Amino acid sequence: MRRASELGLPLAFLFGTLCSTGCAKTDEPETPLTDVQPVYDYPFDGELRIDELQTKSTHNSYHVEPPNNDLLAWDYTNLSLDRQFSELGIRHIELDLHFELGTFNVFHLKLIDDHTTCATLVECLTVAKSWSDAHRGHHPLVIQLELKDNQNGDHELFFDELHREILSVWPEPRIVTPAFVKGAHANVSAGLASGWPTLGETRGKVIFTMDDIGETQRAYTHEHHDLEGRLVFPDSNPGDPYAAVMVANDPIGDAARIAAGLAAHMLVRTRADSDGVEAAANDTSKRTAALASGAHFVSTDYPALVDTTPYFVVIPGGTPSRCNPVTASKTCTSNALENPDQLLTP
Repeated sequence: MRRASELGLPLAFLFGTLCSTGCAKTDEPETPLTDVQPVYDYPFDGELRIDELQTKSTHNSYHVEPPNNDLLAWDYTNLSLDRQFSELGIRHIELDLHFELGTFNVFHLKLIDDHTTCATLVECLTVAKSWSDAHRGHHPLVIQLELKDNQNGDHELFFDELHREILSVWPEPRIVTPAFVKGAHANVSAGLASGWPTLGETRGKVIFTMDDIGETQRAYTHEHHDLEGRLVFPDSNPGDPYAAVMVANDPIGDAARIAAGLAAHMLVRTRADSDGVEAAANDTSKRTAALASGAHFVSTDYPALVDTTPYFVVIPGGTPSRCNPVTASKTCTSNALENPDQLLTP
């Protein structure tokens, strides 16, 4: 089912301290030499799998607080994506996409909350890809996409353009696709029964996920059937034939759903805070629940300490990620996931 393992690796940085298309085509040309994965010294890369980690995520990762803002929910500004990766140990980001004049633009709300560190999907992906190229020892980055626009019924043209923009930046061999996970099995869910690909198979790569349900999910999964020809894993539930990724934003209210997702070998994203509420009250209960839940991606608007609040999120013992408290094997150590001394591309 799996490709041959590739070993993978970093520079010391601040990890949350107080500064804290589906199917690969056999007739495509070989991967350029620049995309050959460098070899690193990770002794357990053939054993540890993607779902054995827990890492920090940013919510609306592009967001810049609008001028004269007085809304608590918008009272945060994220660093550029490359600085989030290097300085904060972020390995999961979220981008809101608005399809306008044939281009996917990235912002929160038009006119009233549209300030951003990268204005288009291609620009954001280029920043992420450039960082990845220079730090090929990273475990997979995860980029969560939220499609904000109605596709006016022409879903396939919409999805084709999404795939085209992704592939204009990230070559398919550097993407962990549904086809890669499915392998020779009947569907993605069956492929995951034997586990996610290993870290050795996926270092220096990216996973794309989709935080959309309803009509968009239905169309993208071919009437809830499969992910043939797709690049992105949509939000799903255990039992779906394409079940691989789950968005469960409330680590307390969604605790049972998160546990079910983990049992089904799904990658789960949850949130440690939302709309500035927890930060304003310095309420850490949701953060504690998120970290303990075993969700793989713990999202926050406060990935580092700032002057305005004592609240922020750190992955305990992460370098930048830690062994998942629910799903990791005994072989796992934080340095086996990603070692600060083996991150840079030689």
